Amino acid sequence: MANHLQEPLSTSPKPSLTKEEQQLEEETVSLQAQSLVNTMAFPMVLKAALELGVIDTISAVDEGVWLSPSEIVLRLPIKPTNLEAPVLLDRMLILLASHSILKYRMHETRKTEREYAAEPVCKFFLNRGDGSGSLASLFLINLSEVYFKTWTNLKDVILEGNDAFSAAHGMKLFDYIGSNKPFGEMFSKSMSEASTLTMKKVLEAYKGFKDVNTLVDVGGGIGTVLGLVTSKYPHIKGINFDLPSVVAYAPLYPGVKHVSGDMFTEIPKADAILMKVSSSI
Repeated sequence: MANHLQEPLSTSPKPSLTKEEQQLEEETVSLQAQSLVNTMAFPMVLKAALELGVIDTISAVDEGVWLSPSEIVLRLPIKPTNLEAPVLLDRMLILLASHSILKYRMHETRKTEREYAAEPVCKFFLNRGDGSGSLASLFLINLSEVYFKTWTNLKDVILEGNDAFSAAHGMKLFDYIGSNKPFGEMFSKSMSEASTLTMKKVLEAYKGFKDVNTLVDVGGGIGTVLGLVTSKYPHIKGINFDLPSVVAYAPLYPGVKHVSGDMFTEIPKADAILMKVSSSI
């Protein structure tokens, strides 16, 4: 089979497009530009759906059951007082369906009314409360007012090299966590639930912990990951190491000792070090 990367570049001019092809290309680019203008709509709608309990409500019904906006409104944790709630909710739901968060169909008898059901991705955004993990809290904190204000300073990071969070809030992220208890609790919850979702998969596949006696989790947050490790490998003595402002929110886990400090100064000694590195920006 020929390797196209090794083929010489053609110097022949690009075939000219027909008038119809040019028009189609222009319309495609125009639609792309218009979609960029409304990019913020989707994450903000999903945020509202999570806050309202819409995703949990739709996912809670038996498989094969579809719900209309009116039925969803009646099942929400907090009942809307707005009589137009079903109509407004339907506009949100159809946008979520266009992003494959939900699926929809037209009602069998009321042909103008849509019904909705959950797509598989919804399971990652549920608030089960059973320790199985979720991405809902992480999504919500990323769209919180605190983070959103930080994003508005991104331009200055490029121009002046400033720290965006400090520019927005007058202090570093972890200093802010220590000074703002509600946000600190929200941050710890989001990290804990997201880590649980990931670490359970890691523990199913990775067997390297069986030969470790002492394990330190550097930047371990409130100790969720180490708690999962020691629950599967109770012989391990875990050391959860993080900043004082973070460890302050840490609950007790069997086999886990919480230690506060600065990783750039000194790290507690152990047989192995665990560090989680994000590949996203």
